[in-house]
Amino acid sequence: MKPFSLFLAIFIFFIPSSVILNASSNVILNTKGGVYIHKISNDKLTPDAFLDNQQLLTISYKDKSYLLYGIPYGMKLGKNNINIMIDDNSYNLHFIVKPKFFDVQNIIVDKKYIKPSLENKNRIDTERRNLKVAKDYWYNNIPDLSFIIPADGITTGRFGTKRFYNGEEGNPHNGLDIGAKKGTLIIAPSGGKIILTGNYYYNGKFILLDHGKGLKSIFIHLDEILVKKGQVVSKGENIGKIGNTGKSSGPHLHWSLLLNKTYINPEYFLSNQIIDYFSLKVE
Repeated sequence: MKPFSLFLAIFIFFIPSSVILNASSNVILNTKGGVYIHKISNDKLTPDAFLDNQQLLTISYKDKSYLLYGIPYGMKLGKNNINIMIDDNSYNLHFIVKPKFFDVQNIIVDKKYIKPSLENKNRIDTERRNLKVAKDYWYNNIPDLSFIIPADGITTGRFGTKRFYNGEEGNPHNGLDIGAKKGTLIIAPSGGKIILTGNYYYNGKFILLDHGKGLKSIFIHLDEILVKKGQVVSKGENIGKIGNTGKSSGPHLHWSLLLNKTYINPEYFLSNQIIDYFSLKVE
């Protein structure tokens, strides 16, 4: 069986990416890998907010200020709090992380990705350091939170899924997978600046796109990269092509989204869900 066919056979129970979302009014954002949104009482429309000296995303919407905090997957369910600083003033914010169902997937990959050689371990360490520098980078741009789907295809993997690779448990899935034919175009889901590209051991060919203020997209397993580091791209612009490079079981796009250096669920940013949330939920 061809790799792409096998890939589809494994994940055929998922539904097309064009219909993956529920109505915004029914969305619960404060889950593991979700987003906590807090209205800020401040004279400035976009005040600088910090958590442990790390700047957080703040935006203005209809003359009001909001803080968006990416909820780590490992954060406990139930009551949580974060202490933020705005203009040298300290604020203790309380919120509840609600439960969310995460599926289980079993995936077969090349054995070299399960037990890499010493040489490859050194390569992996170097690549992780490069990625850390890119994740730490601050692009002072106000992001467009109305994202579009970056590729046409079927949804083959969702954020938070517990994954087993060749029978061994791995980390929970940290993004959204879209299965499609090799060479399918990938577009920027929102505008931003390309801050890193490369061909890494696990990621294969990849692009790291900074949308601004700590909100970053990573696109991995590409067949071709169509942009360069430092390039500013617009929403909908072609940036790459779907492939099967790196730790991949078939042609697909893996799209991760980071907020305050935390992997969050990209689906929450599609179909105007975040924008609608301001209007429907935030008081």
